[in-house]
Amino acid sequence: MASQQQVRAEVQGHEVELVLGDIFESDADFLVVPVSTSGSMAPEFSDRLTRLGGSPPTGPLKAGEVKLAGRLDGSGQQVLLAAGLTYPEPVVEAVQAAAHNVAAVVEKAGGSVAFPLLGAGSGGLSAAESLEAIVTGYGEHRGSSLRVHIVEPDLYQRMLDFAAPTASEGPEPEASEAQAASESHPSASQSASGSISLGAPSATAPDSAAATAQSVQPASPQTTTRRRREELVPTHTDGPASVDELGRQGFARVLARRIRDARKEEQRNSERARDLRSRRGGSFIVHLHAPWGAGKTSVLNFLAAELRKPDETTKDKRSVVVEFNAWRHQRIEPPWWWLMTALYSGAVRDLDTFDRRRGLLLRLREWLWRSKGGWPGYLALLLVAAAVTAAWRAGWFGAAGNEDLLSPDSLKGVLVTAAAIITPALTIWGLLHAMGRWVFTTSARGARRFLANTSDPMRLVQEHLADLTDWIHHDVVVMIDDLDRCKGPYVVELLEGIQTLFRDVPVTYVIAADRDWLADSYAAEYSGFVSGAGEVGRPIGYLFLEKTFQISTGLPQAGKRLDTFWGRILRSPSVPDEQELAEARTTARRELGGKQSREARAEVRANPGRTPADEQARLETLAVEMVSERAQRQNTHTLEPFRALLGRDPNPRAMKRLVNAYGIARGIETLQGVNLEDNHVREQETALWTILTLRWPKLAGHLARYPEHLKYAVPAASASTPSSPRSTPAAPASTPTELPSSIPADLRPLFADPELHAVVQGEGVAAALTPEILAATTLR
Repeated sequence: MASQQQVRAEVQGHEVELVLGDIFESDADFLVVPVSTSGSMAPEFSDRLTRLGGSPPTGPLKAGEVKLAGRLDGSGQQVLLAAGLTYPEPVVEAVQAAAHNVAAVVEKAGGSVAFPLLGAGSGGLSAAESLEAIVTGYGEHRGSSLRVHIVEPDLYQRMLDFAAPTASEGPEPEASEAQAASESHPSASQSASGSISLGAPSATAPDSAAATAQSVQPASPQTTTRRRREELVPTHTDGPASVDELGRQGFARVLARRIRDARKEEQRNSERARDLRSRRGGSFIVHLHAPWGAGKTSVLNFLAAELRKPDETTKDKRSVVVEFNAWRHQRIEPPWWWLMTALYSGAVRDLDTFDRRRGLLLRLREWLWRSKGGWPGYLALLLVAAAVTAAWRAGWFGAAGNEDLLSPDSLKGVLVTAAAIITPALTIWGLLHAMGRWVFTTSARGARRFLANTSDPMRLVQEHLADLTDWIHHDVVVMIDDLDRCKGPYVVELLEGIQTLFRDVPVTYVIAADRDWLADSYAAEYSGFVSGAGEVGRPIGYLFLEKTFQISTGLPQAGKRLDTFWGRILRSPSVPDEQELAEARTTARRELGGKQSREARAEVRANPGRTPADEQARLETLAVEMVSERAQRQNTHTLEPFRALLGRDPNPRAMKRLVNAYGIARGIETLQGVNLEDNHVREQETALWTILTLRWPKLAGHLARYPEHLKYAVPAASASTPSSPRSTPAAPASTPTELPSSIPADLRPLFADPELHAVVQGEGVAAALTPEILAATTLR
């Protein structure tokens, strides 16, 4: 067991040891693991418990009930499952009862016990409320040592300030020393559950718990004032991240693999097309949705960096990545013209970084295309220049002045003179025609004039865009950012241009924008058709998005990384070692890349990694495999029982979107260390949540914020009984009549919809959705 920083403190008159570190690294005789009354566990506890030889719960428990879950392999520590999570009732009483029951078990057997903060987080309690509830329930049992483990350093420090440290000898350190002691932490290592375990204190830190306790003794008002003056919070910019501090780079790797595989699928599906150009496949559009400030631009940066590197596993070449900020160009119409112009200029810049020869050829071909429209004028100019030169050398112009006007020589002179006048006019017309193409590609105003004065201009635009992608000679990915800052008409025109005008051009578009903003833009543009096309829970705007995007995914939940990130931006320490992470990724690809998925996952369960970088790299390697073509075929087999839950008459698009979305969801689960054992029921839970997000995206967004509202989507007749596989749909049942006022009016009818009930209850499959599952979901 790794040594952990701990302080003896007093809470409500009882002594408790506050320990900074992972509970699974504790040397206590009993480890308390929180479960809900339905028998579910948070993924970070479930995965770690299973990996260490413990037994997860097999059924529901009563509030406050405690069950033995066996001993851990190697250490022999006993695990106690404590039902301290209840929905939606308060959990204080349940935590107190669980702590009381744990104390009874420990008192009888003897030894020490380690608690996490029961009921905190998804349980709804604050850390202080959880600590008080544990101590209250456990406090009357004095025969055993009580430890409470806290994994986040900042939360640990707040709990030290909340509790009263026990008295210790020695003078109080100066304010600067106390501040340094509170801000310096032992060397950290990332556990398999994703929490932070701290090693032994350094030589410069206090060498005893008493000394550590001194550093958090209440200070005098003068000392407090001096500390506040010294504790300066650094200023940070609000720009997108270039260094991965929230684990988003692994998500970008998952998306990059899916984009590359989708392009290969497009080419295979189009290889029998009659038109050679069509054999390259068509467009592929990915939607990355999240609210403002969630980090979409940062993910685009990481995704661009991944796509600009060759894939060492699949041997795919790097892509040409073009970045397009829609907000900066929304005042220039038509919107697709700027997109086409950005494709050329962005591709030239990107090619110059790794393939200068190809970049030069692209420039030359583009200039030739712009110029070739004036070839009749160029030819006429050459011919008339040759004719005039020949006539002048023959003396025809001089002879014409001395001859009769009707003589043959005079007629020749007139004809040559007329040609000399008419031909330049034709030449000017040809040059203007050529300049039309030139201006079309360099000026928005010129583009509008060109479209107004050219027959079938859209065909010319389509052909030119197809030529550009052919000349680039690499897969092209266009990143469109800030579309959710643009006005509705611009949003609709740009997306419709991509979907129709550029549909047959082999370009992948990744659009990062808030889903509600895009849906509202379509709804406003087509407001006259709402009554005929909209559905309950799926307004017309969402139906347009469903037709537009082949893949639509949110950002993975940052979880505990947010707490660590919060501490970083307050203290402004150095960022993680990117070089170490890069080396760990290379090692993980070498060790796991050639193995079958199940074999690789079993190896990672047995050996998660020696360092945080190793663990992250190994999980990323597994996650990328989860969206590979091989995994997609396996996902199709896994999803077969869910066809009936896609609606009364599911169309092929709905089926494809489910396969795509489920693959990414499983990849993100793997990225966060969830369900590495490929538990079939948990896979089905992920599939049910994916179906709900696809069919009723607005409802899914609401339930992600208020998971406790899911109980209103379960019929009253079956709410008290566990879900079991059914081959036929259950008869419609009534849901609770009193819905909370926080449920929006347009979503209320859904809670009585039998089709929603079928998805929530998992009709025909072995899983069902619960508030605990929604609270712990990794993708929203």
